Amino acid sequence: MMKLRIGLSARRQRGQSVVEFALILPVLAVMLVSVLEFGLAFDADMALEAASRQGARVGAEMGNDGTQGICPNALAESTVDPSIIATVQASLTGAGVNMSSVTVWIYGAGVDGSPITDINKYSWVSGAFVKQSGNYTACGRHDGTFGGGIYDDIGVRIQYTYTSRTGLLAIFTGGLPMSATSVMPIGPPWKLQ
Repeated sequence: MMKLRIGLSARRQRGQSVVEFALILPVLAVMLVSVLEFGLAFDADMALEAASRQGARVGAEMGNDGTQGICPNALAESTVDPSIIATVQASLTGAGVNMSSVTVWIYGAGVDGSPITDINKYSWVSGAFVKQSGNYTACGRHDGTFGGGIYDDIGVRIQYTYTSRTGLLAIFTGGLPMSATSVMPIGPPWKLQ
């Protein structure tokens, strides 16, 4: 009789452990997927920050591409903003960001980083960034070489909608809007190191 009770008690404990595990497993799975999703979103945000800084750095270094205010200047217009966009694109592509939901702004910035000029807006269309609007000309950007040594600040803002990679975020929202902005002074030929 004693053996029977010990065997029955052990089976009950095993059954209880299986039930407890079955109750806790979904909670642990959701916690693990949440941590993974948060990490992926944080990584995307850091990629935006780095890309906006690199784009602003290129814009500050190129300035008006040596045109010293001689506008219109096709060389400056075909060189400066495309170089900024190429830098942003390379940085974001390397980080695995989905380009179809990226918008890039290039603009003259005030002391607080807000736009004080027209904004050149670029969106991803058919595999490339295409200018959607704006008339912030490269040749008119002050780099200290003309106009009494005036320096402008250039701003690069990247807007992105992060979409869930694990599916967890998709339950609550269609995407998480993110943005990053960097502003740097345009100056006498800054050199990228």
